[in-house]
Amino acid sequence: MKSALDVAGLPPRAAIIGWALRTPLGSDISALHQSLLRGERAAAPSPIFDTSSYPGSLVAAIVTPPKPSRHRRFLRRLGLLAIESVEDALAHARSRAAFPIIKSERIGLFFGYGGLRAHWDDLMLAMQNQQADADGNPINPSIPLPATWEYGLRHLHPFWMLLHLSNNAHALCAEQLQIQGEGVTYGGGNAGAQALSGAIQALAAGAVDLAVVAAHDTLVEPEVLVELGSKGVLSTANLQTLRAPYDRAAAGFVPGEATAALVLQRPADAATMPLAYLQVTDGADGQSGAPHAHTLARVAARLGDLSDIQIVDGAARAQCELDSAERSLIAELVSNRAQLTASQSALGQLGAATPLVQCITLATQLQQQVLAGVAGLEQPAPGAMTVLQSPTATAAKAALLLSMGSPGLCGAVRLDLP
Repeated sequence: MKSALDVAGLPPRAAIIGWALRTPLGSDISALHQSLLRGERAAAPSPIFDTSSYPGSLVAAIVTPPKPSRHRRFLRRLGLLAIESVEDALAHARSRAAFPIIKSERIGLFFGYGGLRAHWDDLMLAMQNQQADADGNPINPSIPLPATWEYGLRHLHPFWMLLHLSNNAHALCAEQLQIQGEGVTYGGGNAGAQALSGAIQALAAGAVDLAVVAAHDTLVEPEVLVELGSKGVLSTANLQTLRAPYDRAAAGFVPGEATAALVLQRPADAATMPLAYLQVTDGADGQSGAPHAHTLARVAARLGDLSDIQIVDGAARAQCELDSAERSLIAELVSNRAQLTASQSALGQLGAATPLVQCITLATQLQQQVLAGVAGLEQPAPGAMTVLQSPTATAAKAALLLSMGSPGLCGAVRLDLP
């Protein structure tokens, strides 16, 4: 069997045969496509908790709750939605007569997770009434042993520590769907790109015959909003003054959340026409915040010759200096007619889930031969590549998808239609 690794120096290629997602603008891909074409933005005051006192009051949250599940003891909202996405992606592949007969031990599961975070809503119940002189404090060692328990620790769920395991969703999803092949859980802001890259490498090496890749992340939780606010990267605007990435007045992004799943095969093994092909690279430069634009360009250049690329879905950091540098350096790699869009302007910054959501939204736009403009864009900033302001017809068959995360992380995906 000839491997995609036979192409010297280039990352291997995989075929997408099924997909699904959950986003702040819905989970129906056709309806989401229409929302993007209409220029809708998911940014709004949080429907989950009051964000008026936070550094940025606007978020892009998923409103629809997960379905009832026996995994609620161990998974929070996004983990449950991630498993739903995997189920739907596999069902989508089967509905297209694209799902091959493969033994479960030859199916791999690769998960990208936004990272370990102590959930404040749980901790606040346990800690808000604790006393300075409680058990074990030398100020008053006579306090009886159960003091901290009575002061609030009794409110913590007995599985509280288990809820924080980074591979919870991966393990429970594999058990539920009987996926028994190789797999990895990746953590951090770039975990989606890493999961895609790892899955494609596993396919190319013959470790698995089918790879299911899922990613889930939320940037709208209290602990994340505080951290992002301290870094000065969130938009502090209201709905009337909010500006889009690549706008002259861009001043921070809206945090969002999403889950997505792709079912991948080796291109030579695809039984029916794939939805798209993809190649992935990822990298980092050690910056405490966003990576240098030079790093993003270096990672993208590892995809090979990009001179035929006419569509770029940008990293959309909504900071004028970062946006300008990204445009300038990426323009040197792609076609001189390249057009720039930003799915995250509509959906919010999606963290580890970004590249998977981009694959689905941009492939759909290429299939329908119409590109969505940058939602909310009023005055495009000057710079390289034409920034799309409204739906635009296209005959392009390929796109470059870019994503960034902290600390200093980035990913690049080349997406091609069959």
